Amino acid sequence: MARDSLVAPQDVTEVEQQLLYEKAVAMYRQLPNVLIFTFVAASALALYFQGAASQLSLMLWWGGMQLVSVLRLASLWWWHQSVRQQRQNHEQMIRLFMVGALVSGGIWATFSVAYFYDASTAQRLVIALVMATIAAGSINVLALMPWVSRLFIAMLIGPLVILFSTTGAMDDLVVAGLGMALFIGLTGFARVSRDSSLHLFGAARDKDRTLANAASQRDELARAKDDLELRLAEQIETLQLEIALKERYAQELARVASSDALTGLLNRSSFERELRQQIEMARANSSCLGVLAIEVLRFDVIELQGAAISEQILLVLADRLKSAMPSGSLIARWGGSEFAVTMSMQGRKWVHEAALLRGVLQQPIETGAGVMRIDVMIGISAFPGEARDAEQLLYQTSVARHSLRQQGTGGVKLFDLALDVGIQQRQRLRRSLHSALEADELSLVFQPIEPCGSSIPRKMEALLRWDEPELGAISPLLFIPVAEESGLIVPLGRWVLASACKTAVQWLGGTVVSVNVSIHQILGGDLLADVNAALAVSGLAPERLEIEITESVFSHDIDLVCSVLEQIRALGVSLAIDDFGTGYSSLAYLRRLPVNIIKIDRSFIADLDHDARKLLLAIVGMARGLGFRIVVEGVETEQQRNLLVAMGVDYLQGYLISRPIAARHVAGWLSVPNSLNV
Repeated sequence: MARDSLVAPQDVTEVEQQLLYEKAVAMYRQLPNVLIFTFVAASALALYFQGAASQLSLMLWWGGMQLVSVLRLASLWWWHQSVRQQRQNHEQMIRLFMVGALVSGGIWATFSVAYFYDASTAQRLVIALVMATIAAGSINVLALMPWVSRLFIAMLIGPLVILFSTTGAMDDLVVAGLGMALFIGLTGFARVSRDSSLHLFGAARDKDRTLANAASQRDELARAKDDLELRLAEQIETLQLEIALKERYAQELARVASSDALTGLLNRSSFERELRQQIEMARANSSCLGVLAIEVLRFDVIELQGAAISEQILLVLADRLKSAMPSGSLIARWGGSEFAVTMSMQGRKWVHEAALLRGVLQQPIETGAGVMRIDVMIGISAFPGEARDAEQLLYQTSVARHSLRQQGTGGVKLFDLALDVGIQQRQRLRRSLHSALEADELSLVFQPIEPCGSSIPRKMEALLRWDEPELGAISPLLFIPVAEESGLIVPLGRWVLASACKTAVQWLGGTVVSVNVSIHQILGGDLLADVNAALAVSGLAPERLEIEITESVFSHDIDLVCSVLEQIRALGVSLAIDDFGTGYSSLAYLRRLPVNIIKIDRSFIADLDHDARKLLLAIVGMARGLGFRIVVEGVETEQQRNLLVAMGVDYLQGYLISRPIAARHVAGWLSVPNSLNV
């Protein structure tokens, strides 16, 4: 006899496993009806034969049947638990169902054998009717187990055929013959029912496979569309930049032969032309020439006072430069709040002279809005030196001034090669980062954030990594500031968010992925749409995403920040404040922000002396009082871990728990129980 599909080989394929599951579903779905009918039929037979048979034997038979039914009901509960817990024990459950069916069949057969000879003709026909009904009803229930179905029917019909045949009466022989015919017919029907069921299972699997392929193609088209839109937006941005540069160049060409319209000083083109002449004179006379690039610090704030006030200040600065600079110096308004001057001297006291000039420019200025004080940034380059021509001199002054601009303070800076190396490195990083984002050279690693209790989910913080083909691995401390300066932080943050959600949806156990976002993403108005898109494309549940923001949000438009974060929180996404206690923390602002998690910075646990412990305990108590969950970063020692667990913090993160791990290893990490709960 051919092997039944019930018994699978040791290495069960995914298709066979699915078929076993569908068989089990089909059988256990009908079990409640089977048990109800069994109870009714057994009870009816026991009552019907109450006067014709031993009362004790009837009760024992009826009790045995109900005991088997209770055990089968327990198997139904076990089946539901297995499905809920996703245990792959379908073959075991089918065997259990098979055993229950055969034991029930044996008890039914026992009734026929035990009470047939003592029964009247009418009672025998009742027995035959009940057994035939049960045998017919078993076809659909046991159709997927052919040999079990045939054996069950034989157990119910076979004994009656033999018993009716042995009486010798013509009527009983006819009933026996009908029983044989019924057995043959029912087994045939069972085979047809099994083939039909298997055909339906196959059709359902084909349908599911077709739907899955369609969904995959739809997602692929959506990703392709998003990628095309992103590239198109970048191309448009590049085109707009090129157009803006061409327009600016055209304006400069129109003014090349004239002075600055506002101050009357040299304009840029005239300054560059005359600077070349002064360089040639200095080279011929073996004298020194210094070029100073001057910029008013935070002039954008002054411009908020109005055009009249800002122009008045520029005019005053122009007059002071004319008065302070020696005869023969070139003085130009470079544009905006920038000026450029030259000075000649025999010595090289450039920083001293520039400091004196800065002091002159810092003097109070009477304006229509009252007395105002300004500060300036002065970058200096000298000839002869590293520069050989006007272009290099001007570039060096810009580099020196740019170093002051990065610090955000006024001052005087003389160019040196170290400054140029830093600028060149940032420019190269900017170009490479743009290419890396387009070429998909970026990647994510994940650092575990482990809960101290078992009632809250585990977390993984997504960390961005960049392995540049020529420069190698580049620290985020280097390229993130470059991304913020160049405007790449928004598309970069969008990529990190989408990639983290796409990766996290594959994790089991409800693990949360935590993603850092920049204040530029919030202020740019794109973060809410980016979060929605990442969740929709990946299929990640909102409660499995956590957004981390830094305390720098407090220094910006707090109303706008709160509005954006409240909309994100309404999606079901968690919000956390990263590096808490190191920046602009304010309890008033902290209460306004819709955050529910704070991450205490590693600096608070670096030195756990008595005062540090009191401060840490105060922060934990405050956070608890405000209803926040608490994550502590930088946990590297057992002492730190034990103290923090004793304080009742919710999560720990640091090298003691785990270093960042590659995305492909996260599932393996999550498969190991949380060490903090062992």
